[in-house]
Amino acid sequence: MSRNLRSRVTAAAAAAVLGLSLIAVAGAPAYAGGHSDDDVVTVATGLDNPRQLSLGRGGSLYIAEAGVADACAAIPGVDPAFQVCGLTGAVTEVRRPDHRRAEQRQVVTGLPTMTFNGEVVGASDVAVRGRRIEVLIGGMTGAATARADLPDEYAAFGTLRSARLGWAPLTGADLSLVADINAFEVASNPDGNVPPDSNATGFVSLGDGRWAVTDAGGNALLRVGRGGERAVAVFPDGDPVPNPFGPGEVSPQAVPTDVAVGPDGAYYVSQLTGFPFPTGGSTIWRVTRDGQVSAYATGLTMVTSLAWKGDTLYAVQLDDENFFDGHVGSLRAVTPGGSVHEAVVDGLSAPYGLAIRGHSAYLTIDSVSPGEGSAIRVDLR
Repeated sequence: MSRNLRSRVTAAAAAAVLGLSLIAVAGAPAYAGGHSDDDVVTVATGLDNPRQLSLGRGGSLYIAEAGVADACAAIPGVDPAFQVCGLTGAVTEVRRPDHRRAEQRQVVTGLPTMTFNGEVVGASDVAVRGRRIEVLIGGMTGAATARADLPDEYAAFGTLRSARLGWAPLTGADLSLVADINAFEVASNPDGNVPPDSNATGFVSLGDGRWAVTDAGGNALLRVGRGGERAVAVFPDGDPVPNPFGPGEVSPQAVPTDVAVGPDGAYYVSQLTGFPFPTGGSTIWRVTRDGQVSAYATGLTMVTSLAWKGDTLYAVQLDDENFFDGHVGSLRAVTPGGSVHEAVVDGLSAPYGLAIRGHSAYLTIDSVSPGEGSAIRVDLR
């Protein structure tokens, strides 16, 4: 694929990963594996384009919300399809998510939001350790070089930021810079494609003042924090597939979306793939600490999030079939080395993030819907 086509299509794809204003599918989920309504419980509602989520202090759940595309304005010097949309992103805390009377409130507000053709990009992942909160903010996708031309309040695009939680909600201005993923992509561009394309989408703490971060725009896994930023691995494009909208073939971009550390200490990286999002075309990659990349599982489709429960890896598929027919996805138990993976829960409307504690899995659904996103709890027993 030419780089010009990549900058258009993959920005749309990566924005669609991580911002997608997609078709929400109405109706109740159909539960696989013997699950019933009693096993799948809604724990948070009214979320604005919810993405990754995590469990923190006291078992509370924390959800990154990318925000809404209101009052948007074009970014100077780039394709007018890219727009900034104010400070509408947030992090929501859900206390006692394992109880029927779970309580939710926003603990961080005022995070920057942007769109590409109406597809929302913003806060993409969150983690809380003790009272320290870390928030990953996506962007700028295909407009990575233009961030410096934006007002100061948008400097948080493409960064990992941190602050100490208190009783009062934080604002984006309270978060301190930990790592600048967008600046690293502009300066180093590990995959060599031009123009630089960055959209940080998932991260995990390594516990030593460093974090592993997936850059869906840059097709790379980074290690950031103490010692600066560096690329651990760059992921390959997919094999050529027919272009559904014209003649010829297209090589789907890698588009890594999330990272988890496995029981063996290696990184495991999920893949959505870029346009045309082939069914069964996603791989979960295993990456050693020194950057050796191998396939851990194949045959998946549009994977957005990963989490381990013991020796079993679970993965979220944003869509189980065709990107262009609406988004009905699932939670899968991954078969190591396999290409067929058991559906734990299917029939989910645009599922995205995943976190696991004990026998409970928490997922965001309706992840591309302003004000209509939710988080659910699934019993894994």
